[in-house]
Amino acid sequence: MPPWGRGFAFRHKLLRMMSYKDLLHATPLFGVITVRDRYDREQSLRAGRTWQRAHLLATARHVAGRPVNEVVELIDHQRSLNQEPQAMAELSELIGEKEWQPTFMFRLGYPVRQVSPSPRRPVNDVLL
Repeated sequence: MPPWGRGFAFRHKLLRMMSYKDLLHATPLFGVITVRDRYDREQSLRAGRTWQRAHLLATARHVAGRPVNEVVELIDHQRSLNQEPQAMAELSELIGEKEWQPTFMFRLGYPVRQVSPSPRRPVNDVLL
């Protein structure tokens, strides 16, 4: 997390005096959603749906979840700069399968405090 991001998080009590590194070290479970081709639109949509379903299921069971996709985004950043794909190599080694490409990472755990649900629009406002 950049220094300005950490300051923002602490000012608004988003991290509660824990560094981002400490927060990640305290995470009991990390998950990775993988696809065969991370640049295939259909596979990317399926991966997004998988995360939405997993997150909804976790929430229904009082488990908190949040994306931690910085490393996956680094793959695209390195690619855009024509750099060596170091992030992809390290993630492939982590998951132990070169045929599958990581497209989304998340963490799950039991919340230490209750938070309000995100505001939602009425169903009729989003259905066509």
